[in-house]
Amino acid sequence: MSNDNILKRIWYVFNGIYVVTLVYSVFVNYTQGDMNGVFMCAVAVLTLVMVPLIFKIFHFKPIYEIYLIATVFAYIASVWGSTLGGYGLPGFDKFLHFSSGFLMLTVAIMLYYLLSSNNEIKTKQEKRVFYVFINAVNMAIAVCWEFFEYAMLIFFNNDAINHYTQGVHDSMTDMLCATIAGLLLTIWIMKSRSNFFMNTAQKFYELNVKKKP
Repeated sequence: MSNDNILKRIWYVFNGIYVVTLVYSVFVNYTQGDMNGVFMCAVAVLTLVMVPLIFKIFHFKPIYEIYLIATVFAYIASVWGSTLGGYGLPGFDKFLHFSSGFLMLTVAIMLYYLLSSNNEIKTKQEKRVFYVFINAVNMAIAVCWEFFEYAMLIFFNNDAINHYTQGVHDSMTDMLCATIAGLLLTIWIMKSRSNFFMNTAQKFYELNVKKKP
């Protein structure tokens, strides 16, 4: 059995765990009369299908490493965090934002390959542009996420941004965690181009960007 088939089966298993836990969360929130929790369960459905849907829309071949990571991350952040009270645990929020820095920097590398139609970064100038680009994208995603949390507060009175308890501190530390993680991964990439994150981006390039002879 190929590595892709193994990853695909593991991804299916995690999807099953995700759905079962989400059904349990809907039951718990509904019986407790927590309509905000039920609403966040609906959001958790979107986070489950978002990455495969994006790949489908842009006609990308699936990368099951990305699918699996996205599902696990959404399971922890969206299901346990937003619908089952995980964000009440000390450090839970910051751990997720720190982890997102590694994931989003990988997305930024994939985007760089897609826009440049090339995965070769040879000259010093190309390396500078590459490092600045991937970190700028990572930080931009972190900012957009805080915009999303702010929108949740404004339109649905869901204080995911901790406005009433922490003010600007929560948003700033969230973005800082993601930025630091991205910088750490950048340093790792500068020292060694062979690691899980670069290899995943490289696989995306080979399957979806590289022009076939």
